[in-house]
Amino acid sequence: MNLKRLLLIGILGFAGVFFATKSYAQSPKVTLSPELLVPFSKAYNVGIGGILEAEWPVERKLGLTLATGVESLFPKNDRRDNYTFLPLKGGIKYYVDGQFYLNFNMGAAVGFNDYGTHFLIGGGAGYQFTNRIDAGFRIEDAGTSYLALKVGFRL
Repeated sequence: MNLKRLLLIGILGFAGVFFATKSYAQSPKVTLSPELLVPFSKAYNVGIGGILEAEWPVERKLGLTLATGVESLFPKNDRRDNYTFLPLKGGIKYYVDGQFYLNFNMGAAVGFNDYGTHFLIGGGAGYQFTNRIDAGFRIEDAGTSYLALKVGFRL
């Protein structure tokens, strides 16, 4: 299955969830999250990133998300460039209770330094400590797999 077909399936799924749910009139929540990336690949040591995410509540426990940012994985040796990419992703966030949530996202990772564009898919969990601060993790694959640890600040 090619990248265009997978992205189309993701967009249709996102639209299906959006139109199948009743309107839950709330404004979007925007969160800025610095991240620490822990790659599973032996080619990279560590990475850093920042994500800007908008969440639209569609039900009391369900939100739709769109996110972008910049993420960079640093290689273990000098023979390779940093894997820096721009994630463009949409997803869903399900609140198990008032503060603990699970999320799933998919989209594209637009690479710099001749890395090309890769299909991006991932999921994780998080916890909202206050109305303004949350922390979480996700496991994602964007051409290489990694664990992302984040602390988010609602704007």
